Amino acid sequence: MTVEIIISRGRPTQTDIAFFGVIDVDARPGHPLTVRLVVEDGEERRYTLEPGDTFRVRDELWALDRVEDPDDDWLVFIRKVEQQSEETP
Repeated sequence: MTVEIIISRGRPTQTDIAFFGVIDVDARPGHPLTVRLVVEDGEERRYTLEPGDTFRVRDELWALDRVEDPDDDWLVFIRKVEQQSEETP
């Protein structure tokens, strides 16, 4: 089951596990697309991420999936990364 959260410009998102807010989306030509993200889950952490980068929220692994319309009224999509369980033979 895929869990996805969408964060829109100027609208932080509160979920059951954490508060997510985007500080900035940097989409300057000639530079990699980066998102400055703040996560508050009992402890505040800030990340600078490129699409595909991962980060922790409590004991879960999350990833910056994509940014739509990065030059204007952007939407940032983050998703929970499904971790493979290790099976023992």
